[in-house]
Amino acid sequence: MSQDAPPPRGSDVPDGWDRLQSAVDERSPEPRRSFPGATPQEPTSLIPVIAGSWGDLAVMLGLTAAALVALRLAGHGAPFAAAPWAIAVAVLWWLVAAAAVLTVRRATPGMAAAGISFAGAVAPARLPWVLLVALLLAATLGLPSAVGRPGWALRVAAGKPLIAAGHDLP
Repeated sequence: MSQDAPPPRGSDVPDGWDRLQSAVDERSPEPRRSFPGATPQEPTSLIPVIAGSWGDLAVMLGLTAAALVALRLAGHGAPFAAAPWAIAVAVLWWLVAAAAVLTVRRATPGMAAAGISFAGAVAPARLPWVLLVALLLAATLGLPSAVGRPGWALRVAAGKPLIAAGHDLP
């Protein structure tokens, strides 16, 4: 291996490459939407709100099934006897995931899949209440949302309105 100096390169690095183009305090551009032409609006239909609850329930059921399959593959004889444990682990995993997604995306995993979210960031003090309401809505298949305006329970828990974008539902 020779210790020759690297060959000289031309000036292919532009001047000012290490400087910001704009001030850091400027407002960031509008976030991208899954449906570019859609404008966020309050959900007028009950379907996305119930779909969000069903999505959260599906996540929990999937986690429960995964825990039971893991027990069976690990050689435990009666995985269904451990169903309460698997359900508790699934709910715990959902709570952690939902808290992270709620903080970053302003929605639970089921809400995000259904295309609804909160209009603003949920205050940290309200986060446990929103998770509790979302958990109760998932356990009741979202049926309490059918009484009153769509998503009223989530709206009250978060203190923020719900928005839906890209739904052509009545």
